[in-house]
Amino acid sequence: MFPLATGKRAFHEYNWSTRFKIISYFLIGNENKSLEFWLNLLNQEEDKPLLEVVKKIIQLEAYQEARDYLDRIWGRFPEKEGEIQYLLACCYYGQGLIQEGLTCLQKALSIEPGRGEYLELQADCLLEIEDWRGAVNSLNQAIRTNPKKVENIYRLGTIYAYHGENLEALRCFQGCCELKPHNHIYWEMKGETHLQLEQIPQAIHAFEKALRFGENDDLRARLAYCYVQVNQLKKGIRFYRQVLKHDPAHYDSLCNLAAIYQNMDKSLEALKLQELAYNQCQTDPILLNNMAYTLVHLGRSRKAAEYYQEALTLAKGNPLILYNLAVCHVQKGNWEKGMETLEELLKIAPDHTEGWILLGNIYENLSEYQVAIDCFNRALKLA
Repeated sequence: MFPLATGKRAFHEYNWSTRFKIISYFLIGNENKSLEFWLNLLNQEEDKPLLEVVKKIIQLEAYQEARDYLDRIWGRFPEKEGEIQYLLACCYYGQGLIQEGLTCLQKALSIEPGRGEYLELQADCLLEIEDWRGAVNSLNQAIRTNPKKVENIYRLGTIYAYHGENLEALRCFQGCCELKPHNHIYWEMKGETHLQLEQIPQAIHAFEKALRFGENDDLRARLAYCYVQVNQLKKGIRFYRQVLKHDPAHYDSLCNLAAIYQNMDKSLEALKLQELAYNQCQTDPILLNNMAYTLVHLGRSRKAAEYYQEALTLAKGNPLILYNLAVCHVQKGNWEKGMETLEELLKIAPDHTEGWILLGNIYENLSEYQVAIDCFNRALKLA
């Protein structure tokens, strides 16, 4: 006759069976059943805290149930007090109780200073209350604990970048690229930071690396932009064409390649691209301004004036658009509308040198020479 299993043995048999069922439910996506089993485990009495089970419950966002268990075992396992406080902080963070979470983390860190996961959660909490410098301090401590955890370095870089600390951000992204040189996102962020610092050759190098490890059209477009900035137009055009070959509706590439063609006096090619972009978005004042500018060069001043007016309804008082509209009126010989537009411009931007010169030209054509001279003198003082 076989002896009866002890209570301890029976529990472990149930525990193993339960875990098997949990895995099965998890694999078929039944999280409610999985949670039910985890919660049943917490109701069992054991001589050690079930912190791994608590972590699973927190992952399933059952924060209150996890808190209830942690409160129940509080003080019974002094050797685990730091982790218990950390898990309580996870629950508070999940419930949006940030200050309570920070209090628990302070207790956890006083017991186990320098624990990376504690410091990472502390950074999360501090960001929630908009204390980004405090979050930076926490992440820096976490990085010192584990210098090769690239996720923390990358996150620190994004915080610096968001707050305009571009040199610090660049240092972080450079570190990411050194630790994981085949990750295109790190190279891409490094390139964007170089752009912010107006370091175009370095941005080109970073974007080329990013493109090598993760090809996509947005990267090609950024690389094309950089080449144009350093006057390597052929390379820029080639990359923009590659983008449009893969994605004919890529808005930025349509607009930027059109601007290049316009600067090369290829107005028809520019207009074709601008019209494709306009089919996607009719509310971009920059596109409307550029279309109007192209139409002026094609001798279609009336249509250009319509686009300028449309742009001004979207970007009221924009000095560039007002000046271009005034030029358009002047080219048509519409002196009165030209003067009205320039007067509006000079009220907004009284130091607009080109505006005073154009106004002087209008008065000169109207044979009002003294007024024209006054306008030219005003422009000379501003030059």
